[in-house]
Amino acid sequence: MSEVTLKTMLPELGKIVRVFREKSNRNLGTVARAAGISISMLSQIERGMVSPSIDTLCMVCRALDLDVAELFRRLSREEPVRVHRQGERLKMKQGGIGYEQLMTSQTSRFPAEMFLIEVEETKSTEMSGGGHEGVEIGYVLAGDAILEAGGKSHEIHEGDSIYFEARLPHRLINTGHGIFRAVWSISPPHVDYLKNS
Repeated sequence: MSEVTLKTMLPELGKIVRVFREKSNRNLGTVARAAGISISMLSQIERGMVSPSIDTLCMVCRALDLDVAELFRRLSREEPVRVHRQGERLKMKQGGIGYEQLMTSQTSRFPAEMFLIEVEETKSTEMSGGGHEGVEIGYVLAGDAILEAGGKSHEIHEGDSIYFEARLPHRLINTGHGIFRAVWSISPPHVDYLKNS
């Protein structure tokens, strides 16, 4: 990491440390003693005035019951806006089922994925036997299908939107004429949709 980047991160690092200390109702002296550093050092860290060593940072985090990994996750610089151009996105087609990954969230705080799904006439996605964690949300762009979820069948048509708990065993069956197309979102992302019948 460049020196310039490190310097720009110090105020944010200090702010996180201060917020965690204040939320736990601990004063500078209590945390400094538990971390084995001076009150002055902790104060300078919180104000972004000094760059603490990894050892010192670990001791401060331990004193605050703050996971070091959580601290660095909060410091990570993720792009707030991303654009995936047409023709640059990941695609897969097999057995009459096509998937195009429209977007994924790169942050562990809000994991999600959105893709375009196309199911050819008479084809169906493979049953997600045991289901999986999270939720799925879809919007039908064209065609007719049946969503089987949890042992029940639900007809969906162009313009319909649907939500279901992904723990339910589920699959999509194209029951119309032509290709069934929908925009689908899964949170958190799940890879089993790449399998198909």
